[in-house]
Amino acid sequence: MAATDEFDPDLLAAFIDGRLSGAERERVVKLLAESEAAFEVYADAVRARDDLDADAIIPIPVRPPVTVRRPRWLTTGAPLAAAAALLIAVLPRVVSNPAATFAMRAESIAQPLTDRPQLAVALRSALDEPRWSATRGGVSAFVDSTAALRLGARATDLQVALAVGDREGANRVVAEMVNLLDSVNLSDAARAEYGEIRKRIATGDSTSALIGAAATADEHLRDFLDSRWYGVGKWLAAGELAARAHSADFFKSSETTRFIEAAIRSGGFAPDEVEALRQIEGVAKRGIAENEFETVRETFAKLIQRHAS
Repeated sequence: MAATDEFDPDLLAAFIDGRLSGAERERVVKLLAESEAAFEVYADAVRARDDLDADAIIPIPVRPPVTVRRPRWLTTGAPLAAAAALLIAVLPRVVSNPAATFAMRAESIAQPLTDRPQLAVALRSALDEPRWSATRGGVSAFVDSTAALRLGARATDLQVALAVGDREGANRVVAEMVNLLDSVNLSDAARAEYGEIRKRIATGDSTSALIGAAATADEHLRDFLDSRWYGVGKWLAAGELAARAHSADFFKSSETTRFIEAAIRSGGFAPDEVEALRQIEGVAKRGIAENEFETVRETFAKLIQRHAS
């Protein structure tokens, strides 16, 4: 880093939410180690977060540009030890922040399993075997969490369909999402956005362009719904598809581990469901065996069925 690197508050917020990886995360860690002013901003934000709900948005104060310099606490011992202790204390909470886990994009959630050759067949099976029963009697039958979870599950299905080049499947999924959005008040903009994606599928738009459009629509819908159940739906659908496709990589990923941990702590699942999630957590940590994928799939399918029907 240059000695005059400016400090980016948005980058720090992303770091606190656990949304950084690779070079960007290393950049923030290095800056916090080298700049006293940057570390003070970070510490203030973390302390504020400790006083608020885990899902609250912590504003990062905008301060004058921060110049990287050797801070005073590098030469004083005790403040450095305190700073190190604070980093050690807060990093586990940063990494496992449930809000960040549930807010992940469907594209990112599904990424570890998209190279599985069985994925296309797994998706077709999932679409041919509806994950939930049809709702009859009008849109009033939906509750907010039900609609959000269904939409989240289909957001994952859409990204997977596009990733494996299944345009027919993608069209089916988008059509269902548009219908689902009819049950959600004030969803005209989201419905129009997915309707446009459906048109682009029909007119032969490129797969890469459709994937980008679906990712953007996913973010907009997440912000509009403002429901953790939308994120839960994305993760449950991805888990069920991963088990169908026998994707060990999906269950080995740190992101999947964080989701399971967050789901267990969320309070949104019944005791028997929490126990089922704990069993998946144990299987994932030791490495899932080939003969266990079907049991895992059934668990995810039951969770979707219960909360989306």
